[in-house]
Amino acid sequence: MAEASPAQGAALPLLEARGLAAVQGTSYVLLDLDLRVSAGERVAIAGANGTGKSTLLGLLAGHRAPDAGQLRWRGVDVQALDPRQLQRRVGWLGHQPGLLLALSARENLILFAELAGCDASAARIDAVLDAVGLDSADRQRPVATYSRGMTQRAGLGRLMAVGAELWLLDEPTTGLDTDGRARLDSALGLHQRRGGALVVVSHDEAQWLAADRVLWLQQGRLRNQPAPKAAA
Repeated sequence: MAEASPAQGAALPLLEARGLAAVQGTSYVLLDLDLRVSAGERVAIAGANGTGKSTLLGLLAGHRAPDAGQLRWRGVDVQALDPRQLQRRVGWLGHQPGLLLALSARENLILFAELAGCDASAARIDAVLDAVGLDSADRQRPVATYSRGMTQRAGLGRLMAVGAELWLLDEPTTGLDTDGRARLDSALGLHQRRGGALVVVSHDEAQWLAADRVLWLQQGRLRNQPAPKAAA
């Protein structure tokens, strides 16, 4: 399928899901799910444990093909894209940081930036590591030696280094202390101001309050209703 023209692309959502379904065993985890995410938008997804929030992010990231439905990037069916193209456009920070544990945070960020065709210069990578709060000693140690919070900081740094337009984050505040949460909020806000989009799965009410929309995942579908605290 041909790419949309620049004029068309500007009016299209970054990512659009239509009728997505995901099956686990003999049951539907997601069923007939629709979602549109536009440039510069932050969407929070809430829901009870086990409702399929992480499964949904995996589908949006292209890590798993849906059992039904369609996923489009700027109007183009994701199945028509080279997987590497989608990986450069969509960044995912899940329960695992997506890092090579034997390498340091600095080595990881250089590697992933190079693979994405982004600036991997020492100055840029060190600026990213400064932003996420990994000091000069920690950034040189293997990721395998990191605490949960440090690993989460390094994973956020990977998203920043790769420069994807859409960030998908699954419980991104897990393991972060007050300073780490502040740095996360700063990075998310900067990404959004630069025209990037965010989809954040979280039980953290602060993430709901920062979102443009809060969607609830119930019975396999997203429901457009406000979070109780966000509406207060």
